Amino acid sequence: MEVTKPYVRGQDIRRWSCNWADLWMVVLRSSVDYSWPWSHVSVDSAEAAFEATYPSIHARFKPMESELRKRQDQGRHWWELRACAYWADFEKPKLLYQEIQFHPGYALDTSGQYGNNKTFFIPVADTYLLAVLNSPLVWWYNWRYLPHMKDEALSPVAFLMESLPIAEPTDAIRRKVEEAVHRLVEITHTQQTTRHQLLDWLRVEHDVSKPSLKLRSLLDLDSDAFVAEVRKVRGRKRPLSSAALANLRDEHTRSIAPMRALATEALRLEHRLSDLVNAAYRLTPAEIALLWQTAPPRMPVGGAGEITSGFVQARPCPAPSYRAEGTALNQPGVERREVRTPRNPG
Repeated sequence: MEVTKPYVRGQDIRRWSCNWADLWMVVLRSSVDYSWPWSHVSVDSAEAAFEATYPSIHARFKPMESELRKRQDQGRHWWELRACAYWADFEKPKLLYQEIQFHPGYALDTSGQYGNNKTFFIPVADTYLLAVLNSPLVWWYNWRYLPHMKDEALSPVAFLMESLPIAEPTDAIRRKVEEAVHRLVEITHTQQTTRHQLLDWLRVEHDVSKPSLKLRSLLDLDSDAFVAEVRKVRGRKRPLSSAALANLRDEHTRSIAPMRALATEALRLEHRLSDLVNAAYRLTPAEIALLWQTAPPRMPVGGAGEITSGFVQARPCPAPSYRAEGTALNQPGVERREVRTPRNPG
């Protein structure tokens, strides 16, 4: 069994696709419900069997034995994780989301990623459900439905997520939603990959080892702003040569400009998905207007407003003057589908 698994943290989960940070987790299931070479030997012999099977992992864990033994949720032996009924679900396609939400960020995972204790997942790869969860409508609803935390973050606790009202779409709406979501996942993954490659290129070619927040948001920079920010990060003691300046402008044309074009396409798709989700819930024009008139902070793109980095900057609404029970989310024909949300057992 392969025991090193890719994993994501809450901060790595973005809209549509996870921004994996090349992190790995050692997953040693409990011998309570998994057969290891040390499962059927005496307690005194088990550690020797573990060391013989995975010598490098044992060497890594051994200095931390005291801390590992203090865990309340562990397996039969100190090096194991606790027993878990849904280990197999981590390996399957699923929807991942954060335990603490500042934005509506639900992502499709098809690569079998695990998560830390700041992540939850829904063990289905339903792209229509993904569109609903990322929609302005559900963010509006969840703002009034989910518990609020520090700095107005939302807490998508499992027992409330399980009872979210999910409208059953027509076949035509589902087909259009799925097409748009697959394209958004593709665009997001391309942007994330390009961003990682560009930051690595800046590190190697231009000695930018600590990129600024602006450089991490490459899509917001035109050619002049890109060059100016690189110059600023390098400082006056390391001015750019004319060759380096040309090199930066060429790379912007080659890599960043196409990403900016993809961002425009993604924005159109976000608007289209918002309209399709509203249609699935059979919202009237008056209800859609009300949705945006009472939009909570950090509303995802989908209606009128000033669009900045994929989110509409809306004025905070007062305490729930418009209760969720009075919206189309709870009208006849809107199904309350169970959404099971396991989390990482480690």
